[in-house]
Amino acid sequence: MAAALPLFGAFLLGLGSRRWLQAHISILFRLQLAGGVGLLSVLAGWSFDVNVRNLGAIALLLVAQLAAVGTGKVLFRRRTDGPLLAFWMFGNPTFWTAPLATATLGAEAAVFVIAYDMLTQARIALGVRFLRAGAPKSQSARTALADYAPTLGAVTGLALGFVVPAPDIVDPIVAGLGITMGLVGFMLLGVAWPPRWIGKPQIAMTLRTLAVHLTVAPAILGAATLLGADLPPAVWLLVLGPIPTSVVSFAQVYGYSPKTAATGLAISIAAALALLPLALAIAG
Repeated sequence: MAAALPLFGAFLLGLGSRRWLQAHISILFRLQLAGGVGLLSVLAGWSFDVNVRNLGAIALLLVAQLAAVGTGKVLFRRRTDGPLLAFWMFGNPTFWTAPLATATLGAEAAVFVIAYDMLTQARIALGVRFLRAGAPKSQSARTALADYAPTLGAVTGLALGFVVPAPDIVDPIVAGLGITMGLVGFMLLGVAWPPRWIGKPQIAMTLRTLAVHLTVAPAILGAATLLGADLPPAVWLLVLGPIPTSVVSFAQVYGYSPKTAATGLAISIAAALALLPLALAIAG
């Protein structure tokens, strides 16, 4: 719980400045995405240790998350917010898992989950494509570069790593920048937070969506572990953690329901805190 307090402090800071900054949320969100997260992508790709264990763990986690997203896409296909609800299944690597992994498991655990998030940005690019295609608000083609910046950054960093090995100092920089982006992400979450954000329909929808989020991916990874797969400990903080913090900003930017997104995020964080002891116990 203590490790999560700075994140909530950043959220309260954003909430307090919402009156002045909410009109600029689209610009702020894309600056963070293209700048901070884009740089994090380059560094994570550069410092990633390409070996059989890490690649196998990334592949398993990717399969588990894509299976959950596919399940959500089918279950919620008739809803206007369907693309946003399916996006929830990607979990929250950078803005939740990385800071908590650093505080509880160490920088190495955080680097893996950040590298996973950055190096598999193609999965997020696919999710963003669905979000843009189904967005109630039309999106300018000029914003696509910012929206896909983390994907481009990850590819650039990975290519750089094959040419020039990353020095040892890059790992702690990645962990530190991941924590910084977590704080910035929670501050922007406070800025984007809608004044009225909870209601019975939103709670019912959230519980249905979280049931998919907290069962499909963990079940696949649990089965893989029983079969002998060697998974990094931070994986369990991710799959038993909350939905992406960015869903509230995406809802504001793309015209989906911020009320549904905010309700889902709040309840998923409460669930993640309740499940944190279990996640740490499984992680060992």
